[in-house]
Amino acid sequence: MKIKNILFFVLFLILILFGFSNINKSTENLDIDRIKNSLDTALITCYSVEGRYPESVQYLRKNYGFTYDKNSYFITYDWQGDNVYPNIYVYRKGTE
Repeated sequence: MKIKNILFFVLFLILILFGFSNINKSTENLDIDRIKNSLDTALITCYSVEGRYPESVQYLRKNYGFTYDKNSYFITYDWQGDNVYPNIYVYRKGTE
């Protein structure tokens, strides 16, 4: 009976840890989506005001209030021209 209780307790802990891991991954994905949406908004605003897409994320940070946690996320910004929407990718640092 004692071994059965211990096994149940260990299984319960594993399930809780697995649940927390899934919640953490879900939160990371939501954060990435928020950064992408904020970047999209800044890009569209810039294009609406200036008639062109900026050459860098730094321009959006300086002139359009775009912010993100540079210590936690990395943005790949592939600018292809003033009138071509840039390819953007957001990655969490330290993950694959």
